[in-house]
Amino acid sequence: MNTKFGRYYPALGGKTNERERLLFIAAAGLAFSLLVVLFVVFSFSSRSDAKEVQATQAAIPQAIGTVTLLTPDRVVRAGTRLSEVSFKEVYWPRNQVPDGAVRDIEEMKSLFAKVDLQPGVPVQRTQLAREAVSTTLPVTPGNRAVSFEVDATSSVEGHVLPGTKVDVVLTFYENGNLASKVIVQNARVLSYGGDFTPIDKRTQMNTVRAASRTITLDVTPKDALQITTARQLGRLSLIMRSSDDEKGNPTTEWDAQKFDDPTKAREKRSGSSCMKGTVKMAGKEYLVSCDGTINEVVNPNEP
Repeated sequence: MNTKFGRYYPALGGKTNERERLLFIAAAGLAFSLLVVLFVVFSFSSRSDAKEVQATQAAIPQAIGTVTLLTPDRVVRAGTRLSEVSFKEVYWPRNQVPDGAVRDIEEMKSLFAKVDLQPGVPVQRTQLAREAVSTTLPVTPGNRAVSFEVDATSSVEGHVLPGTKVDVVLTFYENGNLASKVIVQNARVLSYGGDFTPIDKRTQMNTVRAASRTITLDVTPKDALQITTARQLGRLSLIMRSSDDEKGNPTTEWDAQKFDDPTKAREKRSGSSCMKGTVKMAGKEYLVSCDGTINEVVNPNEP
């Protein structure tokens, strides 16, 4: 028995050393794996904590006395559906909050921009509409926009662009006599040929003036009715005036009767009427005029 044990003992001892070596390697690998796992868990936890801190800080106003309002992250044109726009929060002084400022983004999802919305500026309810609003002419509150046809002459060669001031003249026949009357004074031009770009914002592309187009004016309701009626009576023309001229025109009408008769003007310049000649009858001399009238020549020396 001892002999067998002694014979195999070295072999058993070798196996034991090999087993211990394997166990050591396995333990070392397990410890390394645990270290890796702990490192990953720690890193992930740190990042999560950092994000939570940032989120918490973002949710808290940066300064005492501010409120959170909404503003678009880009320029939003009038008529845009707000559900297609991205908004962000801005901190605004509590004592400077605009009237009707929107604070709930859900409130705007079914609405449209009534005017252009600028980034960084809080959105207000007065800037929103339930339906899409297209860009309209800048009509003065209480006034009306009225249009009529013009050509190169009646539109002062196309110089009556949006923003200029004009008088409206009606040329027509009154009791068989040709006359012109100023029916509207100091009217502001809103658009020319459908283009309502103001003069100070016009580029070379939209300064081309067509020979025959339409024009739209900003006038009072009474003047709008006068222009609408005048379109059926005769020809409408425009007289351009200075943008600084607010005075009324003292001369508001003119007719053909006020022009001098050319025949009478020539007679005045010559100092005599048209005469055909003279004729003697019964010892007296007579003057014959162009119209056949005969007048006796009287000698002032005769008694």
